Amino acid sequence: MPIRFALVGATGVGKTNLALTLAEKSGSEIIGVDSRQLYRSFCIGTAQPSLSDLERVPHHLVHFLEPQESYSAGQFCKEVRQIIQENPEKNFILVGGTGLYLQSLILGLPEIPPITEATRRQLKEELALDGLASMYKKAVEIDATAMKRVSENDTQRILRVLEVFTQTGEQLSAIRAIRFGGLGPIKTFFLNRSRASLYARINERVDQMMGAGWLDEVTTLQTKFSVDAPAWQSLGYKELLGVSQGKKELTEAIYLIQKETRHFAKRQLTWFKHQIETEEIDLDEGEKKAELQILKQIL
Repeated sequence: MPIRFALVGATGVGKTNLALTLAEKSGSEIIGVDSRQLYRSFCIGTAQPSLSDLERVPHHLVHFLEPQESYSAGQFCKEVRQIIQENPEKNFILVGGTGLYLQSLILGLPEIPPITEATRRQLKEELALDGLASMYKKAVEIDATAMKRVSENDTQRILRVLEVFTQTGEQLSAIRAIRFGGLGPIKTFFLNRSRASLYARINERVDQMMGAGWLDEVTTLQTKFSVDAPAWQSLGYKELLGVSQGKKELTEAIYLIQKETRHFAKRQLTWFKHQIETEEIDLDEGEKKAELQILKQIL
């Protein structure tokens, strides 16, 4: 398989430098596995590869999607397959922190039937009549498994569970359990650090992003793209937008960004430890040791 291996881990753990070195030494190009780095113009806050990074190693699926466009795991899988098919002579490594994309590539995707407008309209009318709390309760009764990680305020996901059941009579969780078209097992290295070390790196990286002009980037972006564009959901951008618009103090925004990024990293750690098979690499023991540990297995 032209995919040599995958390198995953929480935001800020230190994937970039190690990935560049491993790509060079294994003669591979990098395919990004990051649902935020794919957006054009939203560069600093998503830690997209720098020009020097791109000169060192060719990258795919980074900085290519228009900010107003949405993207899915299905699109990711389709485009990775296309990259492989169009470049049969090349090797690739997958690098990023969006575990769902990697899982979908390995296991395949469920075939969820399309939802009709009539079903959507029916449930929206029920929502307006009965309220979100009632719809949440109904969704839990219908499909407790799918609702395990859905909050009581997540209208979109609550309606999704109800839509699928109303349309098909089947639970969304049951449909998701059956997948098609996966590439099969991919050797995956999970980069990790102690929680204290990771959180300190995250705080420092946010400060570095601010020093690199993140607020200026946000100020420019708000003149070009609607704040409803999906790219604005990237960590930190809404907080800095508030600063740019005079609604929030900079120190408060930085504190919130660091806090939310730490929380996000914690969720990533939990996901990678339980959702896909990985070999854990402790970066606190040194990047060189990690490099040798991985190269010994892939070369």
